[in-house]
Amino acid sequence: MELTGGDYHIGGVPVRPIAKWAGTPVYVYDAAVMDRQAERLRKAFAGTPARFMYACKALTNIAVLRHMRTLGLGLDTVSIEEVEIGLRAGFTPTEILFTPNMVPSSEYQRAAELGVHINIGSI
Repeated sequence: MELTGGDYHIGGVPVRPIAKWAGTPVYVYDAAVMDRQAERLRKAFAGTPARFMYACKALTNIAVLRHMRTLGLGLDTVSIEEVEIGLRAGFTPTEILFTPNMVPSSEYQRAAELGVHINIGSI
């Protein structure tokens, strides 16, 4: 968000009309910022085999998840619900990493049934 001419803007769009139209609180995400950050990661690790995973726990907004997928990112999830929303957002099971912490074995079983990668830190 930038302060320009006494008004806040997100991606060059004034915030006040958005707030007036949608009401407050309203959440606005700037896809251009997400694009730049993904590109910064790619450049920082150029020449190194790397796969970048969006931490789903940061924000499970399905539109944001879909955008992360268009950027070529995978999805790091910590709950079976995040796995399921990732699948609904269009991620394939091989693009999802399930990294739970102290979950019941039924969640591991469900993740295995869904075909996602599972990272087991503790049992």
